[in-house]
Amino acid sequence: MQERGFKKEHNFIMENRHKVILSGVIDIISFNECEVVVFTELGELKIKGEKLEIINADKDSGDMQLHGRVDGLCYGNSERVANNFLTRLFK
Repeated sequence: MQERGFKKEHNFIMENRHKVILSGVIDIISFNECEVVVFTELGELKIKGEKLEIINADKDSGDMQLHGRVDGLCYGNSERVANNFLTRLFK
């Protein structure tokens, strides 16, 4: 069931707390080896852990792969923040 206003689905698949496959990723807000913050079709998602590394991110499809030890994840604000990582990167 899709919420009103959302166009695509968002999926989160985790294998053995070391591999994450995401779909419905709109933007990468920030990332380092301890935390990755992305904005998805269903809002902000923070993934915390150790030695986190973005393996693949496809802006056109909204798919993303992440490796490293995942300790936690938290969904947050469903409104997109204008000052995001890619906006700052291409200024």
